[in-house]
Amino acid sequence: MSYSLLAGSDCVRRDADGALIPPDPGNRDYRAFLSWVAVGNAATLPEKPTLAELKAERRAALVERRRRAETAGTRVNGMSMSTDEKTQAKLTAAVVASVLDNAYAVNWKLADGSFALFDHAALIAAAQGVRAHVQNCFDREAQLAAAIDAAVDATALASIDIDAGWPA
Repeated sequence: MSYSLLAGSDCVRRDADGALIPPDPGNRDYRAFLSWVAVGNAATLPEKPTLAELKAERRAALVERRRRAETAGTRVNGMSMSTDEKTQAKLTAAVVASVLDNAYAVNWKLADGSFALFDHAALIAAAQGVRAHVQNCFDREAQLAAAIDAAVDATALASIDIDAGWPA
């Protein structure tokens, strides 16, 4: 019988059948593991992930961080604007309507729940502000992705703060 420790988990894997054993003293499989260790056995340590694997994990976390920043909202001309994908699409549609009819105006619901009357010029300004916010988020992601790609080792990779520097 042999066991392996799992990276990033408190569970132990029984190598014979791959069963994951939680660290619960009430679990008979965990007690068997503890008895096995008590007689001098040692579980196999987890393999260290490769730099490529660490970078892939960091890039995935970066994508999620950008998505949160992108959809967190922004201020445009002192107004609180939502920036989620649905709002971006609705704002684009309203801009198209105002381009087709320059007299078009719409009561736009702001992120704080209030409404503002947006005429053609206000719609264009709002769309440009939201678009700038979204693009700034992608630009920040690109900067951090380049830093991740350039990291020469796990220490350099860990020093990259993917939570800092995002647009508000």
